[in-house]
Amino acid sequence: MIYELGGYVLFFIAFFIVVYAFLPSEKQVEEFKLSLPGGHLENKKQRIFEENAFVRVTYPLTLMFAAKAGGMRIPEKYLKMLTRRIESAGYPYGFTPYEFIGFTTMVSILITLFAAFFNYSLTGDANPVFLIVAFVFGNVFPYFFLANQSDMRKIAIYKDLPYKLDVLTMAVEAGLDFLSAIRRMVERDTTGSPLIEEFFQFLQEVRMGKTKRDALNDMARRADVEALNSVVSAIVQAEKMGTPVAQVLKVQAESLRISRSQKAEKAAGEASVKIMFPLVFILFSTILILFGGIIVKWMRGELF
Repeated sequence: MIYELGGYVLFFIAFFIVVYAFLPSEKQVEEFKLSLPGGHLENKKQRIFEENAFVRVTYPLTLMFAAKAGGMRIPEKYLKMLTRRIESAGYPYGFTPYEFIGFTTMVSILITLFAAFFNYSLTGDANPVFLIVAFVFGNVFPYFFLANQSDMRKIAIYKDLPYKLDVLTMAVEAGLDFLSAIRRMVERDTTGSPLIEEFFQFLQEVRMGKTKRDALNDMARRADVEALNSVVSAIVQAEKMGTPVAQVLKVQAESLRISRSQKAEKAAGEASVKIMFPLVFILFSTILILFGGIIVKWMRGELF
């Protein structure tokens, strides 16, 4: 028992030495903080800090690991892939790709330490396989979380898009230009939906000097929603051809409603097929419970 406890103590000492050696210098951290973008990401991060105590308390560790990752040679292909995923997820916690890497590292270390303590508390024995599994889980879990956030955000944008297009249509038909209509909708919205966040970012980019066409294309790229891509393409084409934007918005909103109705009908048609196996399984189980005893007695010749 004493030798095992000593082994754990030595393991934790070695672990903390390795982590400490991996941490960046104070100068590296300060330089990394200066390189972080401000604006809506910083505002979102501050809101998250107010709402989520875990993210707020662990952010200094996240920042240190992120600064270290920023000084390493990470493959460009991986960074681009991670950036696309973070953008489509709406920048969870306001993190940049390097901050997300730092957050993943921090989570994996905490989960590994918790697993070591939990394993020792229950068994009093060291289990390297358990710690390795915990470390791998800690590295993989944030990416599953990111993918889930991205999927949920895409669904929210797809559902919200027809209604926001209706609002824009009414505003444009009332005499506002396209940019003013978006600005009015964003200012008066109280839902804070992902689509409103994208429109807000679009307005910020236009205000910073980006052309409306480029800002719209960037919004469609960030959201990565096929329906929004179609709407943006139609708006850009309408402005090229001189077609009234209100007419385009109305047609796109109606097209989205029809598409949603068709998808709902298709899902309803597939539901009966998908539910067949669970239904047969439940019915078979019920029949087995009701007549199982009788069948067993009949097979043994004890029924009569």
